[in-house]
Amino acid sequence: MNQLISVIITTYNREELLERAIRSVIAQSYSAIELIVIDDCSNEKTAQLIESIRLECEARFSGFIYERNEKNSGSNYSRNRGYALSHGVFVTGLDDDDYFLPERLSKLVSRYDEKYAFVTDTLARLDKTHRTYPDSDEKKIIELQDVLCENVVGNQVLTTREKLLGVGGFSPEIKQQQDRDTWIKLILKYGPGIKYSFCTAMVDAEHGSNRITSQIKKYNAYRKLYFKYREYMSETTRSNNLFQLMSFRGFKSTRMNFLLRGRKKDAKLRLKLFRRTLKELF
Repeated sequence: MNQLISVIITTYNREELLERAIRSVIAQSYSAIELIVIDDCSNEKTAQLIESIRLECEARFSGFIYERNEKNSGSNYSRNRGYALSHGVFVTGLDDDDYFLPERLSKLVSRYDEKYAFVTDTLARLDKTHRTYPDSDEKKIIELQDVLCENVVGNQVLTTREKLLGVGGFSPEIKQQQDRDTWIKLILKYGPGIKYSFCTAMVDAEHGSNRITSQIKKYNAYRKLYFKYREYMSETTRSNNLFQLMSFRGFKSTRMNFLLRGRKKDAKLRLKLFRRTLKELF
């Protein structure tokens, strides 16, 4: 398979990490690549970096596009702009502080199956744990309830441009958990995804840039997704989401268990009582 794959990198004031990300795409064993970099109104250092490696990128890639937003507009706007500019049959993303291993695109595109919404693999975190993952073709089908419970997919997938644009790309109103939101939309429209156990991408958890997300921001993001998709959730999935919301609000496990405890032993009645309490809280 040698169909064009568009890789979209969004970036903001991380020129050193951005160069590493770009060079990881340059090093791909797959040949037919279009690289699109969307700069979310960074300082001049990012533009200077791009100019310093432009000739190398233009020689390596089937197409190379660098665009700078006129104002800082956020990751969803930047991603959507990149996908709108893409020409590939397949598309995938790369955060500027992460990077690909050389076989990533070759492995994923060779395992893409049109009857599924997307294909992905298991991300590895570049941190002190140095956790390793098996290099095998063991795979898991990602069903709707899986990703409604939590983001079991990761932050990137490979899919077709047609499918990604078919769900409207990344939702502007979702400021966090936007990856999970998009995977949910893809599965709702195109069916389950596939996740392989091998690892071809590294998530950098060691760099000094700010990755901290406050508990209240997590709560607001999970709450928004919960109300957006709760009609599709099973009873178990709803319960899992409600427990997550309570934990982000600082509830101790003992208090959560107390809310579920009562004279009524029937699970459905206990769940109704639990939800009634949550409505008062949230």
